[in-house]
Amino acid sequence: MAVPVLTHEQRIAASAKAVEIRVRRAQVKQQLKDRALTFSDLVKVSDQDEIISGMKVISVLEALPAFGKVKATSLMQKCGIAPSRRMKGLGQHQAQALLDALAKRASLTKPSTLQEIQP
Repeated sequence: MAVPVLTHEQRIAASAKAVEIRVRRAQVKQQLKDRALTFSDLVKVSDQDEIISGMKVISVLEALPAFGKVKATSLMQKCGIAPSRRMKGLGQHQAQALLDALAKRASLTKPSTLQEIQP
């Protein structure tokens, strides 16, 4: 399949959209780090928000406080989730397994508001 030829305006529009998506994803990750959001919040809105639904689960877990690559990878392996899985691709049982594992960590159960991530 050939790559479509885009006009200059279409390339600029696509670039602007990509920048907006990267900025929103960075904001969500920062809110996770600041504990303004929880993983549970993201699971709830991932069906409705295309930006959140496109985020990789591993990058979301790595953005949580006290989580790095090793802990996030280990948790995903224990829950039987592929490293390439995106939020929209999480099955109900996979999401619940992650939520149960994260619920054991008292520092990640702070309530939050979802208004901040709505477009």
